[in-house]
Amino acid sequence: MKKYGLVFFVAVLVLFQIFACGKKITEQQYYDKAVEYEQNEDFVNAADTYLTLFKRFPSGNHGAESLFKAALIQSNQLKQFDRAIETYRRLIRVFPESEFVQKSFFMIGFMYANDIKNFDKARKTYREFLKKYPDNELASSVKWELNNLGKDINDMNFFSGDSSDNTH
Repeated sequence: MKKYGLVFFVAVLVLFQIFACGKKITEQQYYDKAVEYEQNEDFVNAADTYLTLFKRFPSGNHGAESLFKAALIQSNQLKQFDRAIETYRRLIRVFPESEFVQKSFFMIGFMYANDIKNFDKARKTYREFLKKYPDNELASSVKWELNNLGKDINDMNFFSGDSSDNTH
């Protein structure tokens, strides 16, 4: 009986080695697969694949971009705003010099203001954005958002020329 147990164990070990040593998926293959899922509107798998790409290759070429794209999908298509904010925050923390950081800050504020309706957190995020990135191309949009926090778009007069500043 011990002989069969040993044979079984060796067979399982050999099978494990065969499958474990199979072809590894590269960073680019993960990225291409995520893009394919996104193009096919399979947003759950797209977001998951972007996140897996980051986890498997945190220092790779697509790390910051994969987190940014995952967060965009989480917010825009999946309406998972808290998860998206968490993903944007991870991007900001892990890739502080990334080209996606300023956009991530903006998106966090935007979701707090327009999706979650937490105007205090939106205001805090937007003010932090303006403090850190006053010359960023999104600064004027951030100021507009601050000036109009909580207002119903149907009640806004876009032609009044009102330039009140509620950023402080």
